[in-house]
Amino acid sequence: MAALRGQYRHIPNALHKPGVRWWEIRAFNGFDDGLIGSFQAYPSWHRALGYPSSSAIGLLNAAAYIAGLLTAPVAGYVADRWGRRWCVRYSAIAGLVATAIGACAGIDDASGYAFFIVSRIIFGSGLAFCVVISPILLQELPHPSQRVIIAGLFNTNYAVGNFIAAWLCFGCSYIKNDWSWRTVYIIQIIPALYLLLAIHFVPESPRWLMSKGREAEALDFLVKYHGDGNPKDELVLFEFGEMKETLQKEKDLRQDTWREIVSRPGNRHRLYIVLLIVSCQNLSGTAIIQYYYTHILKLVGITDTQQVTGLNAGLTFWVWLAAILGVYIVSRVKRRTLLLGAWSALIVVNVAFTVTAAEYTRTGSAAAGERGFRPSSSFRHAHLVADFGGRANIALLWLYDGAFFIVCGPLFFSYQAECLSYSMRAKGMMLWGMVNKLISIFNAYVNSIALDEIGWKYYLVYTCILSIQLVGMYFLCVETSGLTLEEISAVFDGPATAPTVDAGPFEAGLHEKKGDTHLARAADGDTLEK
Repeated sequence: MAALRGQYRHIPNALHKPGVRWWEIRAFNGFDDGLIGSFQAYPSWHRALGYPSSSAIGLLNAAAYIAGLLTAPVAGYVADRWGRRWCVRYSAIAGLVATAIGACAGIDDASGYAFFIVSRIIFGSGLAFCVVISPILLQELPHPSQRVIIAGLFNTNYAVGNFIAAWLCFGCSYIKNDWSWRTVYIIQIIPALYLLLAIHFVPESPRWLMSKGREAEALDFLVKYHGDGNPKDELVLFEFGEMKETLQKEKDLRQDTWREIVSRPGNRHRLYIVLLIVSCQNLSGTAIIQYYYTHILKLVGITDTQQVTGLNAGLTFWVWLAAILGVYIVSRVKRRTLLLGAWSALIVVNVAFTVTAAEYTRTGSAAAGERGFRPSSSFRHAHLVADFGGRANIALLWLYDGAFFIVCGPLFFSYQAECLSYSMRAKGMMLWGMVNKLISIFNAYVNSIALDEIGWKYYLVYTCILSIQLVGMYFLCVETSGLTLEEISAVFDGPATAPTVDAGPFEAGLHEKKGDTHLARAADGDTLEK
């Protein structure tokens, strides 16, 4: 058997050209999530929806997650049955329909709240399809040398969407009628239309094509996008043989059934990683910052509208920078190093964040208690400490989100997808999507109640959760740097699914005399010569 560690790097390939950078080769989510919190500042939005209560607004947040929880299993089935691209198409169509319905809320005294919650449900169903399946496409389509960067860029779009939504909401807040929020909502049509058109030009996954017996089409994809049109390219033939052999072994082991998935140690290990990553993504404390940023600032004495909106808009840009930095780092360090290092930093910042919030609460209360008296030295000291604690808390809040998105940006949508074998990739991401939505529903309801009841002490809960997650990372996460998807499968399964395609002949260029034979046999469905 050939060595497992990134042997594709040593195989001649048409796209490994000196001086050619990866982006020169031909080869919604954040926007929507940033709206509901901002819309709450618009009196026209409250009026259009019939002045919903706090619990009714909470239901608006949760409705999208509940819909996603119900549709995530459907997304996994559709992806395996009809292909990955149909899931993205549905997401785009859902976005168009939901935008139209939501933008009509409250027109002509119609039931504004009912229209808007239906819009949120449709949006949630579409986002589940897109978020569950897009990371799979971004693992299965790119050239092996580009896969890490391209897959890592996926979640940076969330930060971009949040940034655009925050500044659009700020700008439209100067409009003194219903068009203040309708304008922002209608703009969602643009990314939905783009997605619907762009997916038409995106090729189907070669692994999905091969799993359906369409091997000639899979080979055509590899030749066009991984071999620069050269049907005798060494890496193309190597990839084809590696994919075919691994898929056949997975089929023989029936790894596409839930019974086999939960019965094999390697598959259970994969599912543990899926559950760990989804918990890290959603139970890290950042959901509090995302949805209750105003409440957090209030806890340290910042209530001015301009200060709050300005800090929020600035934070969205900072998050995007952190996500981009993470993508830069992920191709230069080991996965485990980035995961463990970023999470350790997050715990340190969490502790400091909790301490400064507690100190502000203590000293701020002391200062407030002395305001009826002549300013004493203790009064001035309390004010100075409270002011420092509040400013430090804001700085640490930015560091908190920064440390999180350095690892979340490149890995939390890609790492679990690359760890999953082809046969269980859609099912594993379906499980990820369902747990993601369950935790999001929890966050939508529990975080606000906990912050109201116990304030900064709620941060201590996340200190404990982060520490448990760090231990889980140490014992569960495996190193996948420098490996193809098929080689990663062997890390979990050993020789059971390990591809045995020998890279030696390809490295030496000995395949050239056999090039036509390889292509003919590939089209006939025979195995590659080794």
